Amino acid sequence: MAWNVYTVSTDTWGNRVKLPAASLKGGRTLNKMADGSASFQISDSKVARLVTPDVVEPLERALVFDWDGTPIYAGLILDSEHDVDGGTISVSSVDIWWLFQFRHVLGMHGAGAEKIKLTYSGLSLATIAKKVIQEGSDAAPLARYQLPIVWEADLAGTESREYEGYKFTSVADALQELMSSEGGPDLDFPPRWNSGKLELVMRSGDLTQGRVDWDATVAKSEVIGLKSKKSAAKVSNKVIGTGEGSGEDLLVKAAESFAGANYPAIERVVSYSGISKVDQLAARARADLATANTPTRQVTFKVPVDGSVKVPSLTLGGLVRLNTKGVWYIPDGWTNYRMISYAFDLKEITPQLQLLGS
Repeated sequence: MAWNVYTVSTDTWGNRVKLPAASLKGGRTLNKMADGSASFQISDSKVARLVTPDVVEPLERALVFDWDGTPIYAGLILDSEHDVDGGTISVSSVDIWWLFQFRHVLGMHGAGAEKIKLTYSGLSLATIAKKVIQEGSDAAPLARYQLPIVWEADLAGTESREYEGYKFTSVADALQELMSSEGGPDLDFPPRWNSGKLELVMRSGDLTQGRVDWDATVAKSEVIGLKSKKSAAKVSNKVIGTGEGSGEDLLVKAAESFAGANYPAIERVVSYSGISKVDQLAARARADLATANTPTRQVTFKVPVDGSVKVPSLTLGGLVRLNTKGVWYIPDGWTNYRMISYAFDLKEITPQLQLLGS
Protein backbone atom coordinates (compact mmCIF):
# COMPACT_ATOMS: atom_id res chain seq x y z
CA MET A 1 0.00 0.00 0.00
CA ALA A 2 1.38 3.39 -0.98
CA TRP A 3 0.78 6.83 -2.37
CA ASN A 4 0.32 7.49 -6.07
CA VAL A 5 0.80 10.99 -7.50
CA TYR A 6 -1.01 12.15 -10.63
CA THR A 7 -1.78 15.32 -12.50
CA VAL A 8 -4.94 15.77 -14.56
CA SER A 9 -6.12 18.36 -17.07
CA THR A 10 -8.32 21.11 -15.64
CA ASP A 11 -9.96 21.40 -19.06
CA THR A 12 -11.35 17.85 -19.14
CA TRP A 13 -10.49 16.65 -15.60
CA GLY A 14 -9.03 13.63 -17.35
CA ASN A 15 -5.74 13.03 -19.21
CA ARG A 16 -4.34 11.48 -16.04
CA VAL A 17 -0.54 11.21 -15.81
CA LYS A 18 1.22 9.29 -13.03
CA LEU A 19 4.41 10.88 -11.73
CA PRO A 20 7.21 9.57 -9.44
CA ALA A 21 7.30 11.97 -6.48
CA ALA A 22 10.27 12.29 -4.13
CA SER A 23 8.09 13.96 -1.49
CA LEU A 24 4.52 15.05 -0.96
CA LYS A 25 2.40 16.95 1.55
CA GLY A 26 -1.34 17.44 1.55
CA GLY A 27 -4.48 17.53 3.59
CA ARG A 28 -8.25 17.83 3.74
CA THR A 29 -10.36 20.17 5.85
CA LEU A 30 -14.01 20.99 6.39
CA ASN A 31 -15.32 24.33 5.19
CA LYS A 32 -12.09 25.89 3.97
CA MET A 33 -9.14 25.53 1.67
CA ALA A 34 -6.38 22.95 1.98
CA ASP A 35 -3.15 22.91 0.01
CA GLY A 36 -0.74 20.32 -1.29
CA SER A 37 2.78 20.07 -2.66
CA ALA A 38 5.09 17.56 -4.27
CA SER A 39 8.67 17.45 -5.48
CA PHE A 40 10.26 15.45 -8.29
CA GLN A 41 13.96 14.62 -8.67
CA ILE A 42 14.40 15.42 -12.37
CA SER A 43 18.17 15.03 -12.13
CA ASP A 44 17.23 11.35 -12.47
CA SER A 45 16.79 10.80 -16.20
CA LYS A 46 13.95 8.31 -15.66
CA VAL A 47 12.00 10.91 -13.71
CA ALA A 48 12.83 13.67 -16.19
CA ARG A 49 11.24 11.68 -19.03
CA LEU A 50 7.92 11.68 -17.14
CA VAL A 51 7.93 15.06 -15.36
CA THR A 52 7.82 17.59 -18.19
CA PRO A 53 6.63 21.22 -18.09
CA ASP A 54 3.29 20.45 -19.72
CA VAL A 55 2.19 17.92 -17.04
CA VAL A 56 2.81 20.34 -14.15
CA GLU A 57 1.63 23.54 -15.87
CA PRO A 58 0.03 25.93 -13.32
CA LEU A 59 -3.78 26.16 -13.54
CA GLU A 60 -3.88 23.88 -16.59
CA ARG A 61 -3.15 20.83 -14.41
CA ALA A 62 -4.43 19.62 -11.05
CA LEU A 63 -2.36 17.62 -8.56
CA VAL A 64 -3.97 14.46 -7.16
CA PHE A 65 -2.70 12.25 -4.31
CA ASP A 66 -4.15 8.76 -4.41
CA TRP A 67 -3.80 5.97 -1.82
CA ASP A 68 -3.95 2.61 -3.62
CA GLY A 69 -6.61 3.74 -6.09
CA THR A 70 -8.56 6.07 -3.78
CA PRO A 71 -8.00 9.82 -4.36
CA ILE A 72 -7.42 11.66 -1.07
CA TYR A 73 -6.46 15.17 -2.16
CA ALA A 74 -6.90 17.15 -5.38
CA GLY A 75 -5.90 20.74 -6.05
CA LEU A 76 -5.11 23.17 -8.84
CA ILE A 77 -1.37 23.61 -9.40
CA LEU A 78 -0.50 27.25 -8.67
CA ASP A 79 3.31 27.20 -8.71
CA SER A 80 5.95 25.08 -10.40
CA GLU A 81 9.58 25.77 -9.49
CA HIS A 82 12.75 24.35 -11.00
CA ASP A 83 15.71 24.18 -8.60
CA VAL A 84 18.60 23.91 -11.01
CA ASP A 85 21.32 23.13 -8.45
CA GLY A 86 19.11 20.67 -6.57
CA GLY A 87 17.84 19.03 -9.74
CA THR A 88 14.21 19.15 -8.60
CA ILE A 89 10.83 20.40 -9.70
CA SER A 90 8.51 21.44 -6.85
CA VAL A 91 4.82 22.13 -7.35
CA SER A 92 2.27 23.61 -4.95
CA SER A 93 -1.49 23.43 -5.25
CA VAL A 94 -4.77 24.59 -3.70
CA ASP A 95 -8.10 22.79 -3.62
CA ILE A 96 -11.49 23.91 -4.99
CA TRP A 97 -12.06 26.38 -2.14
CA TRP A 98 -9.36 28.65 -3.59
CA LEU A 99 -11.33 29.02 -6.82
CA PHE A 100 -14.50 30.02 -4.92
CA GLN A 101 -12.81 33.37 -4.11
CA PHE A 102 -12.79 34.15 -7.83
CA ARG A 103 -16.32 33.08 -8.72
CA HIS A 104 -19.36 35.23 -7.99
CA VAL A 105 -23.04 34.77 -7.16
CA LEU A 106 -24.42 36.52 -10.22
CA GLY A 107 -27.33 36.02 -12.57
CA MET A 108 -25.15 37.44 -15.35
CA HIS A 109 -21.35 37.43 -15.27
CA GLY A 110 -20.64 40.75 -16.93
CA ALA A 111 -22.39 43.97 -17.86
CA GLY A 112 -25.94 43.93 -16.52
CA ALA A 113 -25.04 41.80 -13.51
CA GLU A 114 -25.62 44.76 -11.21
CA LYS A 115 -29.34 44.83 -12.14
CA ILE A 116 -30.15 41.20 -11.29
CA LYS A 117 -31.19 39.99 -7.84
CA LEU A 118 -31.05 36.27 -7.13
CA THR A 119 -33.53 34.97 -4.55
CA TYR A 120 -33.66 31.53 -2.95
CA SER A 121 -36.41 30.60 -0.49
CA GLY A 122 -38.01 27.52 1.04
CA LEU A 123 -34.70 25.67 1.05
CA SER A 124 -32.17 24.33 3.53
CA LEU A 125 -28.98 26.33 4.05
CA ALA A 126 -27.04 23.41 2.53
CA THR A 127 -29.10 23.61 -0.65
CA ILE A 128 -28.64 27.38 -0.86
CA ALA A 129 -24.89 26.70 -0.60
CA LYS A 130 -25.22 24.36 -3.57
CA LYS A 131 -27.14 26.99 -5.57
CA VAL A 132 -24.49 29.59 -4.77
CA ILE A 133 -21.70 27.37 -6.14
CA GLN A 134 -23.77 26.55 -9.21
CA GLU A 135 -24.29 30.25 -9.94
CA GLY A 136 -20.54 30.68 -9.80
CA SER A 137 -19.99 27.90 -12.32
CA ASP A 138 -22.73 28.78 -14.85
CA ALA A 139 -21.40 31.34 -17.31
CA ALA A 140 -19.83 31.52 -20.75
CA PRO A 141 -17.59 29.98 -21.85
CA LEU A 142 -19.16 27.07 -20.01
CA ALA A 143 -16.15 24.82 -20.56
CA ARG A 144 -14.07 27.24 -18.46
CA TYR A 145 -16.66 27.78 -15.74
CA GLN A 146 -17.89 24.24 -15.18
CA LEU A 147 -16.49 22.36 -12.19
CA PRO A 148 -16.24 18.56 -11.76
CA ILE A 149 -18.66 18.57 -8.81
CA VAL A 150 -21.21 15.79 -8.28
CA TRP A 151 -24.20 17.62 -6.80
CA GLU A 152 -26.51 16.55 -3.99
CA ALA A 153 -30.29 16.64 -4.34
CA ASP A 154 -32.12 19.78 -3.22
CA LEU A 155 -33.58 19.77 0.28
CA ALA A 156 -36.62 21.84 1.23
CA GLY A 157 -36.41 24.07 4.29
CA THR A 158 -37.39 27.37 5.80
CA GLU A 159 -34.35 29.42 4.84
CA SER A 160 -34.06 32.21 2.29
CA ARG A 161 -31.26 34.37 0.90
CA GLU A 162 -31.05 37.28 -1.54
CA TYR A 163 -27.96 38.20 -3.55
CA GLU A 164 -27.98 41.66 -5.13
CA GLY A 165 -25.94 41.76 -8.31
CA TYR A 166 -24.44 45.16 -7.56
CA LYS A 167 -22.75 43.74 -4.45
CA PHE A 168 -20.78 41.21 -6.55
CA THR A 169 -20.73 38.68 -3.71
CA SER A 170 -18.06 36.05 -4.16
CA VAL A 171 -19.00 32.39 -3.82
CA ALA A 172 -16.47 32.15 -0.97
CA ASP A 173 -18.11 34.99 0.97
CA ALA A 174 -21.61 33.63 0.39
CA LEU A 175 -20.56 30.17 1.59
CA GLN A 176 -18.84 31.62 4.65
CA GLU A 177 -22.03 33.44 5.64
CA LEU A 178 -24.15 30.31 5.18
CA MET A 179 -21.77 28.02 7.07
CA SER A 180 -21.33 30.51 9.91
CA SER A 181 -25.02 31.17 10.43
CA GLU A 182 -26.96 29.40 13.17
CA GLY A 183 -27.67 25.89 11.94
CA GLY A 184 -25.33 26.38 9.00
CA PRO A 185 -24.02 23.37 7.07
CA ASP A 186 -20.57 21.85 6.92
CA LEU A 187 -19.22 21.45 3.39
CA ASP A 188 -16.80 18.90 1.98
CA PHE A 189 -15.71 17.99 -1.56
CA PRO A 190 -13.88 14.64 -1.43
CA PRO A 191 -12.28 13.60 -4.73
CA ARG A 192 -12.93 10.35 -6.58
CA TRP A 193 -12.09 8.73 -9.91
CA ASN A 194 -14.81 8.06 -12.49
CA SER A 195 -13.48 6.24 -15.55
CA GLY A 196 -10.09 7.90 -15.05
CA LYS A 197 -11.51 11.39 -14.66
CA LEU A 198 -11.48 13.44 -11.47
CA GLU A 199 -14.76 14.24 -9.70
CA LEU A 200 -15.50 16.11 -6.48
CA VAL A 201 -18.49 14.76 -4.56
CA MET A 202 -20.34 17.48 -2.65
CA ARG A 203 -21.19 16.59 0.96
CA SER A 204 -23.15 19.10 2.99
CA GLY A 205 -25.24 19.49 6.11
CA ASP A 206 -24.63 17.74 9.43
CA LEU A 207 -21.64 15.61 8.42
CA THR A 208 -21.13 12.90 11.05
CA GLN A 209 -20.49 9.73 9.06
CA GLY A 210 -17.48 7.52 9.71
CA ARG A 211 -15.56 6.34 12.76
CA VAL A 212 -11.95 5.52 13.63
CA ASP A 213 -10.31 4.53 16.94
CA TRP A 214 -6.80 5.20 18.24
CA ASP A 215 -5.52 3.90 21.59
CA ALA A 216 -2.69 5.90 23.18
CA THR A 217 -2.51 3.67 26.27
CA VAL A 218 -1.27 0.41 24.77
CA ALA A 219 2.33 -0.68 24.36
CA LYS A 220 3.70 0.26 20.93
CA SER A 221 0.80 2.65 20.36
CA GLU A 222 0.55 4.20 16.90
CA VAL A 223 -0.21 7.56 18.55
CA ILE A 224 2.96 9.69 18.31
CA GLY A 225 3.73 13.03 20.01
CA LEU A 226 0.45 13.41 21.91
CA LYS A 227 -0.17 16.95 23.21
CA SER A 228 -3.19 18.44 24.99
CA LYS A 229 -3.93 22.18 25.17
CA LYS A 230 -6.62 24.40 26.69
CA SER A 231 -6.82 27.97 25.37
CA ALA A 232 -9.03 30.96 26.16
CA ALA A 233 -7.47 33.19 23.49
CA LYS A 234 -10.66 33.27 21.40
CA VAL A 235 -13.26 33.30 24.18
CA SER A 236 -16.12 35.80 23.92
CA ASN A 237 -19.16 36.00 26.15
CA LYS A 238 -20.75 38.84 24.18
CA VAL A 239 -20.79 39.17 20.41
CA ILE A 240 -22.03 42.45 18.93
CA GLY A 241 -22.77 41.96 15.26
CA THR A 242 -23.04 44.86 12.84
CA GLY A 243 -24.70 44.56 9.45
CA GLU A 244 -25.44 46.99 6.66
CA GLY A 245 -25.99 50.73 7.12
CA SER A 246 -23.96 53.52 8.62
CA GLY A 247 -24.11 55.94 11.53
CA GLU A 248 -27.32 55.70 13.52
CA ASP A 249 -28.85 53.56 10.78
CA LEU A 250 -26.28 50.78 11.27
CA LEU A 251 -27.93 47.39 11.80
CA VAL A 252 -26.80 45.94 15.17
CA LYS A 253 -27.69 42.76 17.07
CA ALA A 254 -25.96 41.27 20.11
CA ALA A 255 -25.78 37.82 21.69
CA GLU A 256 -24.42 37.13 25.16
CA SER A 257 -23.99 34.34 27.69
CA PHE A 258 -22.51 34.92 31.15
CA ALA A 259 -23.95 31.80 32.79
CA GLY A 260 -21.85 28.81 33.83
CA ALA A 261 -18.45 30.51 34.11
CA ASN A 262 -16.96 33.46 36.00
CA TYR A 263 -14.99 34.93 33.12
CA PRO A 264 -14.52 38.68 32.82
CA ALA A 265 -16.76 40.25 30.19
CA ILE A 266 -15.10 39.85 26.79
CA GLU A 267 -16.87 41.68 23.97
CA ARG A 268 -16.12 41.23 20.32
CA VAL A 269 -17.65 43.52 17.69
CA VAL A 270 -17.89 41.66 14.42
CA SER A 271 -18.84 43.23 11.09
CA TYR A 272 -21.12 41.26 8.76
CA SER A 273 -21.31 43.96 6.12
CA GLY A 274 -23.34 41.92 3.65
CA ILE A 275 -26.25 41.23 6.04
CA SER A 276 -29.29 43.49 5.81
CA LYS A 277 -31.90 41.42 7.66
CA VAL A 278 -32.24 41.57 11.46
CA ASP A 279 -33.09 37.88 11.94
CA GLN A 280 -30.15 36.79 9.80
CA LEU A 281 -27.78 39.07 11.71
CA ALA A 282 -29.05 37.78 15.07
CA ALA A 283 -28.59 34.17 13.96
CA ARG A 284 -25.02 34.89 12.88
CA ALA A 285 -24.18 36.53 16.22
CA ARG A 286 -25.66 33.60 18.15
CA ALA A 287 -23.70 31.12 16.06
CA ASP A 288 -20.43 32.96 16.66
CA LEU A 289 -21.15 33.14 20.40
CA ALA A 290 -21.86 29.41 20.56
CA THR A 291 -18.41 28.58 19.17
CA ALA A 292 -16.52 31.11 21.31
CA ASN A 293 -18.20 31.00 24.72
CA THR A 294 -15.76 28.55 26.34
CA PRO A 295 -12.02 27.85 26.09
CA THR A 296 -11.03 25.41 23.39
CA ARG A 297 -9.49 22.07 24.25
CA GLN A 298 -7.19 20.74 21.58
CA VAL A 299 -5.40 17.43 21.29
CA THR A 300 -2.71 16.89 18.66
CA PHE A 301 -0.76 13.81 17.63
CA LYS A 302 0.46 11.89 14.61
CA VAL A 303 -0.06 8.34 13.41
CA PRO A 304 1.84 6.34 10.76
CA VAL A 305 0.36 6.54 7.28
CA ASP A 306 0.74 2.76 6.95
CA GLY A 307 -0.78 2.03 10.38
CA SER A 308 -4.00 0.24 11.28
CA VAL A 309 -6.10 3.24 10.16
CA LYS A 310 -5.49 4.03 6.49
CA VAL A 311 -6.05 7.45 4.94
CA PRO A 312 -9.16 6.40 2.95
CA SER A 313 -10.84 5.53 6.28
CA LEU A 314 -10.66 9.16 7.44
CA THR A 315 -13.95 11.00 6.88
CA LEU A 316 -14.20 14.71 7.56
CA GLY A 317 -16.87 15.29 10.19
CA GLY A 318 -16.70 11.68 11.32
CA LEU A 319 -16.26 10.30 14.82
CA VAL A 320 -12.77 9.75 16.24
CA ARG A 321 -12.41 7.86 19.53
CA LEU A 322 -9.14 8.37 21.40
CA ASN A 323 -8.16 6.34 24.48
CA THR A 324 -5.81 8.18 26.87
CA LYS A 325 -4.59 8.04 30.46
CA GLY A 326 -2.97 10.73 32.60
CA VAL A 327 -3.29 13.50 30.00
CA TRP A 328 -4.24 16.98 31.20
CA TYR A 329 -7.67 18.28 30.08
CA ILE A 330 -8.73 14.83 28.87
CA PRO A 331 -10.56 12.36 31.12
CA ASP A 332 -9.01 8.90 31.30
CA GLY A 333 -10.58 6.40 28.94
CA TRP A 334 -12.21 6.77 25.55
CA THR A 335 -13.11 10.33 24.49
CA ASN A 336 -15.18 11.22 21.45
CA TYR A 337 -13.94 13.79 18.94
CA ARG A 338 -14.92 15.00 15.50
CA MET A 339 -12.51 14.95 12.56
CA ILE A 340 -12.17 18.59 11.39
CA SER A 341 -9.15 18.16 9.15
CA TYR A 342 -6.03 16.12 8.62
CA ALA A 343 -2.65 16.62 7.03
CA PHE A 344 -0.32 13.97 5.63
CA ASP A 345 3.04 13.35 4.06
CA LEU A 346 4.79 10.22 2.84
CA LYS A 347 5.07 8.76 6.35
CA GLU A 348 2.56 10.30 8.80
CA ILE A 349 -1.00 11.58 9.24
CA THR A 350 -1.74 14.52 11.55
CA PRO A 351 -5.44 14.71 12.52
CA GLN A 352 -7.10 17.88 13.79
CA LEU A 353 -9.95 17.01 16.16
CA GLN A 354 -12.80 18.87 17.83
CA LEU A 355 -14.08 17.63 21.18
CA LEU A 356 -17.71 16.62 20.75
CA GLY A 357 -19.98 18.87 22.76
CA SER A 358 -17.49 21.77 22.75
